[in-house]
Amino acid sequence: MSLDRKKIQDLCRSYLAAMEHSDLEALLENFTDDATATSPISGKQSAREFYSYVMRVTSGRSMALRTIFIGTGERPRAAVQIAYTRRVGTSEAATIEAVDVFDLTEDCSKIESVTIIYDTAPVRSDFDSQETRHS
Repeated sequence: MSLDRKKIQDLCRSYLAAMEHSDLEALLENFTDDATATSPISGKQSAREFYSYVMRVTSGRSMALRTIFIGTGERPRAAVQIAYTRRVGTSEAATIEAVDVFDLTEDCSKIESVTIIYDTAPVRSDFDSQETRHS
């Protein structure tokens, strides 16, 4: 399989820019209609449901790109290593180091699924307090 590295890098950058600019529709344009998102706090759900929630409860997002990794396995994959700064509700801004791993369509034009990896310990209470307020 020959991967179009520039196309993959552009897709990753488009994802990060849409997140940083709180543009849900632009963000979702990077995904297939049935894409899923899996995060350590929210589990697995549709990408639309997950990112709608993220956009609703977080603000002041900054996505500092550290590295784009491009997989060479059986299927097209990519990952972004980022320093993700954001506020959850009224909490102070916090930065977490994260890696978002993307399974891509065969032509590398869309994201079929994303698995988000980060240490939840420093930020778990931010989300727990949000759940309490919306219960």
